[in-house]
Amino acid sequence: MIEILKISLIAFMFSALTQEEHSLLSWYGRLIEKLPWWLCKPLGGCYRCFTGQVCFWYLVIGKREILEILFLTSFGIMTSMIYNAIYCNLK
Repeated sequence: MIEILKISLIAFMFSALTQEEHSLLSWYGRLIEKLPWWLCKPLGGCYRCFTGQVCFWYLVIGKREILEILFLTSFGIMTSMIYNAIYCNLK
């Protein structure tokens, strides 16, 4: 469970930095904006979609059970929403 907290924080910050103007990863955000929405979102255009993808594939590669994959992926998305609320209040 702790590993999902860490992964979701990293994924959220990556996605947040791709969407900020003049940040280290803003070039990547401009690059993926040119893609169709269904491809842009899981590649970092949407923090929830990106975090869900990262958590899901991390757990699949780790050969977890399907129920655990679904729970921990949902948990990762939920924690990224909490991170977003904190991030928006700090800006």
